[in-house]
Amino acid sequence: MTGLRRVFLFAVLGGCLLTSCSQDAETLLQVAGSSNRLDSAAQVLFNAAQAADQRGRDKKALRLYEQTASRYPHSSTAAKARFRQAQLHEKAGDIEEAFEAYGQVITRHQGSSLYTEARDSQDKVAHAAASGQLTTKLLWMRPRLETKKIVSMLETVRDNAPQAVTAAKAQFTIGKVYGAKKSKVDEAITAYQQVVDDYPRSSYAPAAQFQIGNLLLTGASRGNQDNSNLDRALHAFEDLRQSYPGTKQAAEAALKLTEIRSREIQRNFDIGEFYFKKEQGYSAAIYYREVLRMTKSGDLHEQAKARLKTLGVHE
Repeated sequence: MTGLRRVFLFAVLGGCLLTSCSQDAETLLQVAGSSNRLDSAAQVLFNAAQAADQRGRDKKALRLYEQTASRYPHSSTAAKARFRQAQLHEKAGDIEEAFEAYGQVITRHQGSSLYTEARDSQDKVAHAAASGQLTTKLLWMRPRLETKKIVSMLETVRDNAPQAVTAAKAQFTIGKVYGAKKSKVDEAITAYQQVVDDYPRSSYAPAAQFQIGNLLLTGASRGNQDNSNLDRALHAFEDLRQSYPGTKQAAEAALKLTEIRSREIQRNFDIGEFYFKKEQGYSAAIYYREVLRMTKSGDLHEQAKARLKTLGVHE
């Protein structure tokens, strides 16, 4: 009985295995067939999009390319359809739509041969949008995008390839976008500082350091209440000369340092004059002496010396 039971059991198991294998094979065939049908349907739609595209019917082509990529995201034509959709949006001046479509190629079709081109194209669109923002002109006859949107685009470009040159460039442009707004100076300085911190070896780092100093120097022109910016600007330019000697920006920083020191001398003389007119000779003398310490000759040097003589104070 035991032997018969074993034979029966093996027969049943064998039948189950055969049935299971048959079902799996049938399932695989069904999936393959379904995939082929979907790919064929995608190809038909893609061909229709290309036909409209070739006839110059951009709006229709745009709609059909979008349908191809959205309905059949796993088809062999999806990446090509989405990429061409992005190009047509770009051609029409639809900046946000173009940027988004290129982004879908980048995020959803990383294995596509169009991946690198889509990334480069998205970079170009973001910087074109930023350029329109910076020049305060209409971009491709369209209204400028909001600063927040431009910055978001550039951050996406930066994060797509954080180790590439494009990342440093995008971060630097964020600084420029903020710097074009008088109300966003602090954000601009922070953005430029990130270039220096995260991409110190890039060609954008010395340029970013120079912009930090320049923004602080501009802030120092707004009045005595912002004179602390003058000291910060001085340190920024000195850091630039030490960290990036031999660069064009280092040479420009040297000129700015001369300007800052000249302004410091004038500021000290002006404060001395303020106290002199208030007949507070002791306080005035402190600043006149500082002028003499910072200069060897010149008009302010001679005027400060004359004031000290009038006050009866030794130099």
